[in-house]
Amino acid sequence: MNATAKKLVDAIDGEESHRALLTLEALRLGVVPDTDLGAYTVGREAEMEVVDADLQKTKEGGAVRAFLGEYGAGKTHLLELIRERARAQNFVTARVVLNPEETAPSHPKRVYRELVRSLEYPDIPTGQALGLTPLIEKAATNDEVLERFEVLSTEKTRENLDEGAHLYLTPALRYFRSIELGEKNAGRRKKVKLDDDARSHGLSLLFNWLEGHPTISNVEIDDELRHMVGRQDRIYSMKDYRPWARIYGYIISGLATLTRQVGYSGLVVLIDEAEFYALLSSQNREFARILLKALAWASIGGDESLVPFSREELELGGMGILRDLPPRYGRQGGLYTVFAMTPNTQGLDALAGALPEDGITEISRLEMEDYRALVSRVTAHYRHGRPGANIAEAMEGALSKVVSGLLHSGYIENPRQAMKFVVEFLDLATFRPEDMRQVVGDLREIYG
Repeated sequence: MNATAKKLVDAIDGEESHRALLTLEALRLGVVPDTDLGAYTVGREAEMEVVDADLQKTKEGGAVRAFLGEYGAGKTHLLELIRERARAQNFVTARVVLNPEETAPSHPKRVYRELVRSLEYPDIPTGQALGLTPLIEKAATNDEVLERFEVLSTEKTRENLDEGAHLYLTPALRYFRSIELGEKNAGRRKKVKLDDDARSHGLSLLFNWLEGHPTISNVEIDDELRHMVGRQDRIYSMKDYRPWARIYGYIISGLATLTRQVGYSGLVVLIDEAEFYALLSSQNREFARILLKALAWASIGGDESLVPFSREELELGGMGILRDLPPRYGRQGGLYTVFAMTPNTQGLDALAGALPEDGITEISRLEMEDYRALVSRVTAHYRHGRPGANIAEAMEGALSKVVSGLLHSGYIENPRQAMKFVVEFLDLATFRPEDMRQVVGDLREIYG
């Protein structure tokens, strides 16, 4: 191997080792790492079979699923696995972690804004906060999109709200074409010419509105964009109103259709910590319940027999034409919504009222052999992350026995605790071997 090739190999090995260390640090903290999911995934074959079937349904129309599991059972890990699997199958993905304040499920705009902010595209490296920009850029020059969303039509976007022109996405695409591509408006002889500052300002106005960020009113955006490019398209409001779940479901399902039109398989929406539903006031719980139903309808509502509620339950919020918006845009679908929840009475009741019975799945408990495999994988990953550590094969076998005993005693109750314990144990063996005798003695007392 020549010197250049050796430097390249060393650089790759160094980067992989650094990633492995980041993964170990995440496991030590009891959180899901961003990478190397396969390094510590065991016992989830059944769940992933369900997910694969759902993804296939999504390619054909849409799907919705809720995974239930006790704290530490691996729900967040499972959502990351789903995101990875979906990405490999050419889906755009988005994920939101619910909480009672910033992303309360009773406030659909806040959930929508976080979902858009978290968008990841299968053809773009992960870790970049790009929002809707890549999607709109592709859509704006795609002939199928221009026809499907009636972007080039001179008609106002007030007809065919189930199909054709989308009340939010069609004017967004029209304005983008004028600002970014200089497209002239119908009836104008000259193309739009904007300097860099005006172009940047116009795009900022457009995307801040479309992505649900705090911004000036839609009326002011209307005035500025119309003056800037001479179009007469109307920008409709995006309010942080609790009854507006149907409106945001309509927008999200429109985005799912858009992803399919530009060549992706569809849109996968992952919603974690759905149990925060139970922490809301009784009134806010009712609005959060409507959000669950709106997302379920946006995913599979093309067939009303699939959902355990009526469309009329979603007919809340909005004035004027917004009251006429359907809860789902288009028939092609392409939206897969996945909820993860720690079971509780209020949350289970809300899910049962929003999702079909066969759309609710309990995460299976790991068997002892799964935990042994987990110990083996985490240990192998530790060796990779810390190549200088002297972790003997015998220690791995002994560690499996220790974890088995701690499971039987109840000291360890779930995979998260097991992974955290294994990393801490290996750290002790690596950095403080003189303390191992005392630690092993203490463990024997714990699990007998």
